[in-house]
Amino acid sequence: MNPQENIQPIKNSSDWFLSKLYLSNKPDHEVIRILQTLNRYIKITYKRDIFYTIEIINEDVIRFKPLNDLADDCLITTSLFIRHIKYLYKYHAAPHPNWYIKTGRYSFEKLGHYDIAKHYEFWMDFLREHIFS
Repeated sequence: MNPQENIQPIKNSSDWFLSKLYLSNKPDHEVIRILQTLNRYIKITYKRDIFYTIEIINEDVIRFKPLNDLADDCLITTSLFIRHIKYLYKYHAAPHPNWYIKTGRYSFEKLGHYDIAKHYEFWMDFLREHIFS
């Protein structure tokens, strides 16, 4: 029997993300919140720049990103785009990569996701290894 015969296509990205996230052995409330982050990233990244804390709403309105967006963006950038963050820091005077990590952790904490804040480095590494590899 060919092992590839048992491979079933995944109907949507949420199912695949969830199956991978449950490998983390973290509590469900953490897994579900990280799933929300990944789903938001897949759906809206092309519409905005995830590397900056300020967003341009229209030609007359510039604002700081909402805390929820900031938490998600920092987790995704530190998990997936750490090389790019280092490049921006070195050549374009962007914040140091540690700033993104601290800002992401602080944002999750202020949103009430204390366990994610406490396990922030774990989630960065987990996403890098199991989702984005």
